[in-house]
Amino acid sequence: MTRKHLAIGFGLIGLLSCATVQASCGSGACSINTNWDEHGLSHPGWTADLRYSYSRANTLRSGSNKIAADTTADEVENLSTLNKTITAVVDYTHDEHWGVMLHLPFITRDHDHNLGPYVGTTPAGYESFHASALGDIKVVGRYRWALDEASRSGMGVKFGLKLNTGKKDFVIAQSGAVPTEATLQPGNGSTDLILGAFWQQATPGSDWSWFAQGTVQSSINSSATFRPGNQINLDGGTRYAFSRNLSGLLQLNAQWNSKDSGDAAAADASLIPGSSTGGNSFSITPGLSYAFTPSTQLYGLLQLPLYQYVNGEQLTANSSITIGISHRF
Repeated sequence: MTRKHLAIGFGLIGLLSCATVQASCGSGACSINTNWDEHGLSHPGWTADLRYSYSRANTLRSGSNKIAADTTADEVENLSTLNKTITAVVDYTHDEHWGVMLHLPFITRDHDHNLGPYVGTTPAGYESFHASALGDIKVVGRYRWALDEASRSGMGVKFGLKLNTGKKDFVIAQSGAVPTEATLQPGNGSTDLILGAFWQQATPGSDWSWFAQGTVQSSINSSATFRPGNQINLDGGTRYAFSRNLSGLLQLNAQWNSKDSGDAAAADASLIPGSSTGGNSFSITPGLSYAFTPSTQLYGLLQLPLYQYVNGEQLTANSSITIGISHRF
């Protein structure tokens, strides 16, 4: 197994560290790490990554059950949220231990919902939101140390911040009204602390390798009207090198989101802020990467939820797709 294979495989590990989109209006908030050297053996220097992510949240869910919109209620009924994100990632590896990564997301989001009360099946009104702006930037450092050089196993820690940089005032196309729900916006107004740990092993002479990682994200500074809930991600999987250039990975992802708080947090029919936020999901994510050169890889990923549970009523996505390219200088 070559170092190039390790770079490809463990880059996919980072790529797949995000679970399925899940929020009250189906707004995506996960950043996907595409650094090829984060978990495996590292070479000092720079890496640049550019990726495109797509998901459409159009399945209304209560608890773990799919539900139909209640056309008898005098309330908002969410229809669909389309999330498209272009993310530039710049990584600097100082040596075999230390590194730092900068995530720069540009988010395009379209959301539709009906307004009650209904006359038969006809809603009293309809609103459509559009956003296209810079999202919240992340800066994440890491430290890795070897456990066993013979088996190429190692472990490490991550630590960083999600910054309050995303736009928070995009408007409704027809009337110019600003939406009250913070998760619809490219930025949620919060600064978050990110902590994590990872483990990996790749046996020499074998085409297989394994990994596990966990991350926690929690707000340390937020607005008076909105504080996002804490998020925990656990991921584990295996990689297989099909050939000199082609590698694939199969991963299981678990994500837990606690409820948001504040007046701008989504509410269900009880009108309690945050009652339609938070939940958990379990997903399977296959991916492929192809190395055009030892330094340049093209990759694609498809994430499929195995189980989704939401508080209140929320939109969920049935799949998400990511494609991108990474180059090590």
